[in-house]
Amino acid sequence: MLNIAQAALRGSFSTEVKPDVWGWLSLVQLDFRVDASSYRITLEKAAGEKDPRLAQATLARLDGDEWFRIRTGPADKGFEDAVADNMMEEFGFAKFHAFNKDQGSHTHGWNSIAASMFVNGPGKAVFAEVHHDGVSLRLLQLFMGLPWVTTYTAATTALKKVTADRAPEKAAAPGADRLSARLARLEAELVEARKTNDRRIDRVELRRRLVDADVRLVTLQTRVSDGRDAEAALTRQVSMASSSLGSSRGMLQQLLDEKAAGLVFRTLRPVCCPSCDAGLDARAFVAAELSGSCALCGTEHVDGSDEDIRIEDLKADVADAEATLASLRAQAEAASQHQRSTETARDGVRNEIDEISEELASTEVADAEIKVRTLEAQVSQLREILAEAPVAAPVATGIGDAEILRRVVKATKELYDDLQRDLLGEVSQELTDLCRRFGMKNVERMEWSANNVLRIRQGDADTNFSSLAAGEKLRVRIAAALAVIEVARRRHFGRHPGLLVLDSPAAQEMSPEHFAALMLSVREVVSQADDVQVIIGAVARPELLDVVEGSRTLHPGDDRFLF
Repeated sequence: MLNIAQAALRGSFSTEVKPDVWGWLSLVQLDFRVDASSYRITLEKAAGEKDPRLAQATLARLDGDEWFRIRTGPADKGFEDAVADNMMEEFGFAKFHAFNKDQGSHTHGWNSIAASMFVNGPGKAVFAEVHHDGVSLRLLQLFMGLPWVTTYTAATTALKKVTADRAPEKAAAPGADRLSARLARLEAELVEARKTNDRRIDRVELRRRLVDADVRLVTLQTRVSDGRDAEAALTRQVSMASSSLGSSRGMLQQLLDEKAAGLVFRTLRPVCCPSCDAGLDARAFVAAELSGSCALCGTEHVDGSDEDIRIEDLKADVADAEATLASLRAQAEAASQHQRSTETARDGVRNEIDEISEELASTEVADAEIKVRTLEAQVSQLREILAEAPVAAPVATGIGDAEILRRVVKATKELYDDLQRDLLGEVSQELTDLCRRFGMKNVERMEWSANNVLRIRQGDADTNFSSLAAGEKLRVRIAAALAVIEVARRRHFGRHPGLLVLDSPAAQEMSPEHFAALMLSVREVVSQADDVQVIIGAVARPELLDVVEGSRTLHPGDDRFLF
């Protein structure tokens, strides 16, 4: 079930689902929500059909009451790309670039991000399943919202590609006339780029506003939650008061009816005995009234003052109940109006955050600034070449581009290096604390370096992630995911997709005590971050059932199957 969910989220069914499961599947439907947007991914195929090309997949978004189909077609690479593009746009993530000698220049995107949300074994990388190209560090930078990282990776990839593509022998340089023509084109591009860059956004101010809006959103969300509880409590009190009023009114009406019936019967003057039809003397009624007794049976009439007192008491109770109900209804209406006002304010802050995030997610302004710096460096270099070289002298090509890219790499790295160092230090400390709680007692410290190496001091010896035992790797991967979420929550910086799936976390030689500690840590993180959902697939151990509320479990029990 977890593999099918991952396959749907990545849009890649045939590669994520086991062949035997793929054979008997006929219909898959996954509904999920990203913030306020509801999505649905479906897969339909004939049961027993094993050719992925014959399966039909659909990606749809809820628009009002209708499902708008974003993509419908074969469950192939095209559908996977459509899902990836939509999710990257929805989260405001940017792809990061990489280069290696085997694959050349390429990018990592939604597949790597989605894989990082599923922890299903020791793995080879701290994040995701890809351990090359520094993907773990790139994902950490992405989730923590480090600025300029996308530009840095693009420039680094371009530099590696330019360096790799250079021929052993330098090609003949163009003449001065060609260099002059190129300089003119670059100068024209520089003028246009500067115009675009003049409209750039103050990202520092946007970050400050985003942090402030996040704080206000947390406060308003707390008020909304408290208001819902108060509103529900008042609703229950109104219901109870209404029920009490109805009961008091019923008792009052019953007494009034009984009193009225007694008055009616006491005014009756029968002319004969209802039993034997013997005639009655009318004077007996007069004498009975004077003596305060019944003319027929002789029973003395009971004084009705007690009954009147009880009726008056019930009338007072009814009046009090009506006043209490009116007061509670007024309080409930006021609470409802205040709740709607708070929810409106919260939604307004959410819209503000979405607008700020959309501005920050846009790479156009950042790209414009980089373009200006790049063009300025190219123009400056061409002017120096034209000033120093003879008109007909050949000029080496390729070196200028490489030098410009080196400067871009250096400049962009300096822009986020200090912040990255602080974030890595905070994540490393959180990671160390969580690993100790998960049973790795002999871990002295962990340090996640900027070159994507997780250094570990364990039992007076230095080691790294790849040297750990399988059970320790699994705990580190879970701890790393939780550490990133926790640090991002504390910093109000960056964005995690908000989903973490742990598949059989107790499978790797984990004791019940350590498993319980892990589950408690997961619950604490989730309770503090209201925008994170954690799904755990595990055997129903007591340690798990003691931590997770019954309403949040799918537990078959009684030797039944879960699916």
